[in-house]
Amino acid sequence: MERKFTRGLNKPGMAAQLRESVSQVMRDSAAVIHCPGSYQRSLSILSKPLVVEPIDFEAFIAKNKTLIQNDPQRELLIYPADDVSEIIMPRKQRSNAKSVADRFEPPNEAIVCPLHGSMPLGSNGHSHSQVSRQGSLQSNGSYQNGHSSSTSLSNGNGQLSRKSSQCSNGSTSRKLSHESYESALSSTTLRSHLAQPEEVDEYGDGDEEHAAGEDVIDGTTAGTRAECTRFTRQALYTYRAKNHLIHYKYSAYGGNCHDLPSTSPGEELLEEVYEIDADQDRIDEQMTRSQADTITKQGYLLKGPDSASDRMFANIGNKSFKRRYCYLRQEIDGTYMLELHKDEKQGEAKATIVMDFCTEVVQNPKRGRFCFELRMTAGHKSFTLAAENEQDFKDWLSKISSVLAQNKAQEEKRNASLERQPQTTPQLQPPAMEPPTFGTLKGLDQSLHPQLMKYGRETDHSIAQARREQRRRLFACYQSPGKAIAGDNVEQYREHFGTRILLSCRSLRFRLQCLPTDLADGAGGDQLCQVEPYITSLALYDAKAGRKLSESFYFNINEASAAQLLPNTPVPASVAGCGVPRRSESDERNASQAPHSLFDGVSSELLRCPRQQFQQLRQCLLSVTAPHSDIYLVLRIEKVLQCSIAQAAEPYVKAARDAKLGQKVHKAAKSCAQHIGHYRQPFAWAARPLFKAYSHELDVDPQREFDFNTIYRQELPKLKDEELLKLLLDYRKPEKLSKLTIIPGSLRLQLQLLDQTTPCGLSKSLAPLSSFSASAKQPLTLELAEFQGQHERDAFPYTNFCNHLYVYPLSLQFDSQKIFSRARNITVVVELRDGDGEYSKPLKCIYGRPGQDLLVSQIACPVLHHNVTPTWYEEIKLRLPLGLFPEHHLLFSFYHVSCNLSKKRDAHAAFETPIGYAWLPLLQKNRICLEEKLLPVAATLPVGYLSIQPLGLGKGQNCGPEIQWIDNQRQLYSVGLRLDSTVLTSDQHLHNLFAHCERLLEGGKTGALPAEMETCKILKAAHAIDMRSLINFLPTLLNELFTLLVHTQSEEIGLNVIRLLTNIIHLISDEANRTELLSAYVKYVFHAPYYSQQTARTRTVHGELCRHLPYLLNPSNTDFLIVNKFMRYSSIFFELIVKSMAQHLLATGRIRMLRNERFPKEYADRVEQLIKVLVPYITTRYEDLGEETQQLNRSLARFVRQCLSYMDRGFVFKLIRFYMEQFAPGDPRVLHEYKFNFLQEICQHEHYVPLNLPFVLNPKNRPPELLQHFTLSEQFCRQHYLSGLLLRELKSSLNEVGHVRRHALAIFKDLLAKHELDARYQQRGQLSRIALLYVPWLGIVMDNLHRIDDLSESGACTPNGHVYADSASYTKRLSCSSSYVFSKDSSNFGSLTSTPRSKNRLTMHIDQPSPCRTSVHIKEHNYLAAIAGSAISNGVSNLSLNSNSDSGHSQDTTTIGAYTNGETDVALRNGHNRSVSVTHAQIPSRCDKFSAGESKDLLLGFLFIVKHLSQDQMVGWWQNCNETETLQFLSILDLCLLQFRYVGKKNVTLATDARVTRPTKAHTLPARTAPPVLENGHQEPSTGTLTQTREHLLEDMDMSARSQQALYESNLATEVGMIILDCLGLYVLQFRQLLADSLVLPKLARVYLRFLQLGQSERLSKHVFAALRAFINNYSMALFKGNAMLCGQMVYELLKACDSRLVDIRHESCAVLYLLMRSNFEFSGRKALTRVHLQVIISVSQMIGNVIGLNNARFQESLSIINSYANSDKAMKGTGFPLEVKDLTRRVRTVLMATAQMQAHHMDPERLLELQYSLANSYASTPELRHTWLVTMARNHEQNGNLSEAACCHLHIAALMCEYLRLKGGCTLNWSSTAFGKISRNIPLDEQGLKLDAGAQDSQYTEQMLLEQLKQCADFLDRAERFECLGELYKLILPIYERARSFIELAHSYEHLTQAYNKIVEVNRSGKRMLGRFYRVVFYGMMYFEEDHAIEYVYKEPKLTSLSEISERLAKQYKEKFGADVVKLIMDSSPLTQLKLN
Repeated sequence: MERKFTRGLNKPGMAAQLRESVSQVMRDSAAVIHCPGSYQRSLSILSKPLVVEPIDFEAFIAKNKTLIQNDPQRELLIYPADDVSEIIMPRKQRSNAKSVADRFEPPNEAIVCPLHGSMPLGSNGHSHSQVSRQGSLQSNGSYQNGHSSSTSLSNGNGQLSRKSSQCSNGSTSRKLSHESYESALSSTTLRSHLAQPEEVDEYGDGDEEHAAGEDVIDGTTAGTRAECTRFTRQALYTYRAKNHLIHYKYSAYGGNCHDLPSTSPGEELLEEVYEIDADQDRIDEQMTRSQADTITKQGYLLKGPDSASDRMFANIGNKSFKRRYCYLRQEIDGTYMLELHKDEKQGEAKATIVMDFCTEVVQNPKRGRFCFELRMTAGHKSFTLAAENEQDFKDWLSKISSVLAQNKAQEEKRNASLERQPQTTPQLQPPAMEPPTFGTLKGLDQSLHPQLMKYGRETDHSIAQARREQRRRLFACYQSPGKAIAGDNVEQYREHFGTRILLSCRSLRFRLQCLPTDLADGAGGDQLCQVEPYITSLALYDAKAGRKLSESFYFNINEASAAQLLPNTPVPASVAGCGVPRRSESDERNASQAPHSLFDGVSSELLRCPRQQFQQLRQCLLSVTAPHSDIYLVLRIEKVLQCSIAQAAEPYVKAARDAKLGQKVHKAAKSCAQHIGHYRQPFAWAARPLFKAYSHELDVDPQREFDFNTIYRQELPKLKDEELLKLLLDYRKPEKLSKLTIIPGSLRLQLQLLDQTTPCGLSKSLAPLSSFSASAKQPLTLELAEFQGQHERDAFPYTNFCNHLYVYPLSLQFDSQKIFSRARNITVVVELRDGDGEYSKPLKCIYGRPGQDLLVSQIACPVLHHNVTPTWYEEIKLRLPLGLFPEHHLLFSFYHVSCNLSKKRDAHAAFETPIGYAWLPLLQKNRICLEEKLLPVAATLPVGYLSIQPLGLGKGQNCGPEIQWIDNQRQLYSVGLRLDSTVLTSDQHLHNLFAHCERLLEGGKTGALPAEMETCKILKAAHAIDMRSLINFLPTLLNELFTLLVHTQSEEIGLNVIRLLTNIIHLISDEANRTELLSAYVKYVFHAPYYSQQTARTRTVHGELCRHLPYLLNPSNTDFLIVNKFMRYSSIFFELIVKSMAQHLLATGRIRMLRNERFPKEYADRVEQLIKVLVPYITTRYEDLGEETQQLNRSLARFVRQCLSYMDRGFVFKLIRFYMEQFAPGDPRVLHEYKFNFLQEICQHEHYVPLNLPFVLNPKNRPPELLQHFTLSEQFCRQHYLSGLLLRELKSSLNEVGHVRRHALAIFKDLLAKHELDARYQQRGQLSRIALLYVPWLGIVMDNLHRIDDLSESGACTPNGHVYADSASYTKRLSCSSSYVFSKDSSNFGSLTSTPRSKNRLTMHIDQPSPCRTSVHIKEHNYLAAIAGSAISNGVSNLSLNSNSDSGHSQDTTTIGAYTNGETDVALRNGHNRSVSVTHAQIPSRCDKFSAGESKDLLLGFLFIVKHLSQDQMVGWWQNCNETETLQFLSILDLCLLQFRYVGKKNVTLATDARVTRPTKAHTLPARTAPPVLENGHQEPSTGTLTQTREHLLEDMDMSARSQQALYESNLATEVGMIILDCLGLYVLQFRQLLADSLVLPKLARVYLRFLQLGQSERLSKHVFAALRAFINNYSMALFKGNAMLCGQMVYELLKACDSRLVDIRHESCAVLYLLMRSNFEFSGRKALTRVHLQVIISVSQMIGNVIGLNNARFQESLSIINSYANSDKAMKGTGFPLEVKDLTRRVRTVLMATAQMQAHHMDPERLLELQYSLANSYASTPELRHTWLVTMARNHEQNGNLSEAACCHLHIAALMCEYLRLKGGCTLNWSSTAFGKISRNIPLDEQGLKLDAGAQDSQYTEQMLLEQLKQCADFLDRAERFECLGELYKLILPIYERARSFIELAHSYEHLTQAYNKIVEVNRSGKRMLGRFYRVVFYGMMYFEEDHAIEYVYKEPKLTSLSEISERLAKQYKEKFGADVVKLIMDSSPLTQLKLN
């Protein structure tokens, strides 16, 4: 293979380029040397990987349009046209009643045009007065029928309408472009809403039409004075406007993979069956059942001690028999087994006797009465058994005898057939020279065995086909809903209610009662009823905050008879007509009159209601936002005015059963009610807490009614609310309330919490709610207004129209007035007027009380008897007109009411006399003012009184009419106001802003436009808007600011608007912590206005924001507070820009234009400017502004991602490129996180796939072009821009510190999971296209192969205790069996990842990271590296620097690379050096290992591509691989198996680090909070959130999570296995010719074997065995030719599987092992199966050496199955094959019988070794097997520290080899094993008997191997300190070296001898050599030690083992074996008498 270096030179111009790059490196390294301390950032310019210029996306698409249209997968390429649409969603209205606000239906278009522009105003101004002549007034001022519909959307209110990017006509968009935002609406004014002065009689006929003339308002006034202020109008638009949502059709696919809509067939995980989960003690039922059928005899027998021991009759009396439950059963192949179990439970057999080896059964009465002995063939000991009674004894004897007879007959039959065989062979044997096309499977289809017949029909294709069933997704359960990004589940604005409580008043009863007056009706005499009517009200008070919490609820609880006594009007007619201004004769002045008062009448629905329902109003709905225990429900009771409170209460307090008292009171009350029934007086009050202390539960049982028991009398000084609140504070202190007078009686009511809608409800404005029905019989429920608290958390944006004012008359000081003689019983009548003219009337807008009209025009307050300084607690609620004018005022009229009914007076004289007037204009300086007011009182009310400007204190005269003041114009009367309005504000700054906007935007001809300076001043002042007003009017205010923004042409105003916006966003998010309000605004409310005139260019919100923001944020001229606020809340600005873009495109229809024509050119420039201003903040301020930069980075990513949906995609790619260029390798960790979070956001775009253009644009299909698509070439990165970018960044991140790697890999994995789970990409071929986008990842993983964790440290075990055949232990296993020792395998399979490495790799180790890393000897390497094309990192070629520095300056990753030009693609032609991507200079790779989690993530990506890539692409990829790369590829598959292996339910860890197989934790921690992770993958202990220690996890792990986890991991392991099988299957099919003699074949086979080693699930194993069958069939050459390594490994694994606990796996592996034998037989020309035979025996011995108990029913069954296969194989009938197989199984059983004891003694090292020694001797004639056992012994000795003995074993092996070589001949050795005699005389004795067995044809010992063995012996002797023996040994070694003339080795040898002899001299002199210590040990105990009872042994212990050490070791060993209670140590050396022992 030509070298990479020369390959790179075969292009002209390359040399110059190389020279250039070398000189560049020179310059750089010089620079680095000169400034060692320079800050790392300055270097990054040099080292930055070049970001490829993206293609011009739109042009590319246009150019390849036909190609894309005709592509079979075009839906992956074409961006969907219906992606974006606008949904117009009507608001959820709680009431459907029409209201005055309906006239302000907002325009559907958000176009703003200045009124003072080109359009005349007049025509519009008059239009609205013509519309509404109709409209009839009823008495209450409601309208019935006159509402014309407004310009709403054509399809009515109910449905959603949607403007989609696909809508057919673009013409509808500009309907209103030249009407103003306002005038579009005013055309539909509803005149019928106007509240009329009362012309109609109170209960008049109602429907009379008004003369048209009265109705018209002068057109000019209407034109000049708008109906209401801009603020009110804009607020109403806000409440009426529909919601505008931008709908992204595919947005569900736009998050991470956890947000995807779950795929339609939810993937069910299958319960995978794994051996590791099988219960160790339970034999599977299937087997037990099948065995039960084969049992021929069972029952208890006593097993005696083994009779083979020489000490058989030593002491018969003490010999113990053990009771065993025995089964005699016949296996499939006819073999009988006798199994001995502990009891009937069928656990593991204690011993298995194969009856084939039993020669006879004889009675043995010497040992016991029913005793018999089974005599075995030579070499096996006999068994002694005894029955428990005679019957059993006879049964067993006869049964066993018949079995033996049967065996004998079969044996004879077989011998006979063997003699006949030679004649039959010739015809059957195929011609020997036939080319080896034999398939193993040939002839199997005629087999009698159904299983074999099935295999006979298999083909490669059918095997591959079978794998397609029941496949899982690779990321099947990776999705977890818990990890979904909290979606923007912002809800639209709605009315907020706190805890809602339904209150129903039931009855009020006092102890004072009377008999009903109408006894004539025959009612019973004892039916008492109430004495008089009561006027009752309830309200909530908050004692803690000292405020009233809700409005008052007036309810009628009187009995019918009493209720009739109350009048049904609020004031008597005399008062109603009284307060009319009087015109004095001389006065000529005009009165002022408001143009119109616009407010709602009563809804027509309510008027249809029976009047009765309102009279009986008893139910209300309270709302409490913040419940606490100091909230009280307060009841106030008033009665008809009579006398003083004390007098009135006296009879109630005294009341007894005396009925006369009641009658008397009743009579008096009736009389009062007739005359002065309109006037009330305070009487009593009661209170109780609403909630329990310390909890927010109601203090009452909601199921039952409860009583207000304690009713207190009202006290004159304590009437005001302040006094009441003081009393409530003391409510829980009884002693404070004990002074109050109690009136006996109780009010009964019921409270219950309500969560559903109000039953038959009315809102606080009396609007019928949706649950209301006029005809319903159920009682009405009234919602009460809750007054908003001081705290901003209780404030919410208003959503409904409501316009209420509460008036609280407080007190009057009439004690010093001299004008009126009688002014003692004072009431005040309140009314609202809109003029002060002669005929002005009060407006009918005050809410009436039960029994009165719903709306009335006046209300009188209660009277205090004989009090000249009255105080009141009355609350009067009125509806305000929509437009307030200076003429609107409250008028207060004071009256004295006469209580003396007996006094004579005129028949028509009134009981009240007016005693003064006060008035209060609602507007001051044009805004409503809510402070408490003190007013002077006038004695008269002249016309035009509003024009009086009181100068105060009577000094000087007022302007205005003459007037007489009381008490010198002193302020005698105080009144309080409370506003509950969503269309008026009392906030000065808010009011000013809108008043100013009104001038600015609607100024028209009337006034000059305000100056720019003034506007800026107003905008600056608006920063101080009160927080609650800000929240309440948020949508209205923001709408206005955006309107202003697009309206103004002034730069300065624009900037100030944005500053104000930023501050508002900051206030709401930060100070009030209510970000959701802004999100809801952007999502639902925001409807981008734009300004459009023919002359000017259209101004849009997005355009203006992007124009001003770069200026505001520019570091040179900025206010840093603005920048910080902007960074923190940038997401809101970006969302506004995006929504504005969307609405603009949809409204203008430009959405259907090409991307590059949608926006004006300057808009793109503005966006680019904005991004260029912002990105530097991220890269420079991340330290001091961590949170802000994180927010900015996140929202910037979101914005760029959304731009991909609207703008020119090539342009957006350039923005992404600009962003990526700001980062460099070696940046601090935070910046890496930012960069990857940005990439992640972009890659989560819902149309990520079409944005990457997943198709190969390659008409010629020549390999170099194809290669362009497999590497990160420039072409690849340009066409697949986003995936190329991601892969490049991922690749470089692998050279960063651990945290960065993990973060990057988690993002990659998430993305792949998302692709695989995406419901849109489930059709055939779609995922393979997506996999194309990631193909270079294969190369990246291969480059990092050496860093993947190969788990070699964890010496885990397979389910049944086999040691894993990975790395170390596997190598041991192989080196023990001689067949492998010969084959020094070229690719050293011991270490997984040791694929052939590049030879010229420079490895550098620097002990401490010294500051001057650039030391000279490294420098030279730079030039070489640059020439060879590898990059340098800051002058340090850092090929194996394990960097652990996580600092920002970690130089180890900053790379400076020679950028190779795009034309060097030729360099890529031969073999993928995939990392030399053209765009990315090669970074010297690190060598530290990845953590397990990283390795898994890396490999998951690899598997995803391998699984989904189409076959021809995969094959193309392989064709571009050289052999080394193919080997690497296979190594990675091997690693995948290891990494994803299933470890069993017991070992599953629910670790929380971000691993693929752990679906328990979100991987996307916000970047700043991810815990610091050290380089080696261990987390710092402090981060408790992530990884608790494993112990903790195991403790508090609940089982269900664990089994779920295990289920997931088992499914994943199975799927990974399937993918790898598919991949190997494809490779084998495609490259069959190439495989024959390459290194790839053994590697391939090893991957297959890895499946078996790791133990797969039953389902996967079937496929693995199928693949193995195909492999044996296709590549028997590899198994049976050359060395036996591969065959041996395969046999070992298959035998292991034959011992599996799972039936299916056992049967399958039996079949494969059988086919292997058959294949071997065919291969040898039907002579023998020598190789397999030998390897089976070796493997069995090996497994026993590893102490695996094979002698069990399962393994025996497997052997029988293999036999039965041979017997039923038709094609093999008449050959020697069945006999060979039978022979082999017998041999295996022999070995098993011989080694059965090993299992018993595996705890006892001495006994175990003794057994192994005898085994090794039994194989004297078979070198391989003897070798195997000797190696096993040597290993055990070495582990036990017996080095001398280990050395001896190795010497025996050497002697074995030389004997073998001598017998084989053909070698230069002239000595045999006798030469070892001088070292140990046992060696020649043991090794001389070697005979060459037929099987030995396989062995290939060589002289070289003997030499290696001798050197190993020398090493062991040295370690064992047997220096004297070395001389003799070297006498054998030196001649070999001398012949070979290897002088270096000779020198080493003599050196070794010198050292050895010196050591002998030294130890002889010092005497300091301990070769061992010997101890005498005797065992006593017949029961336990059996034949060792009373036998004495000598134990050799290493070196200086003390007595205590050996005694402790033996005690521990035997206690573990027999139980601690039965073993006792006697440490005494004196002689023992046995009989004394217990």
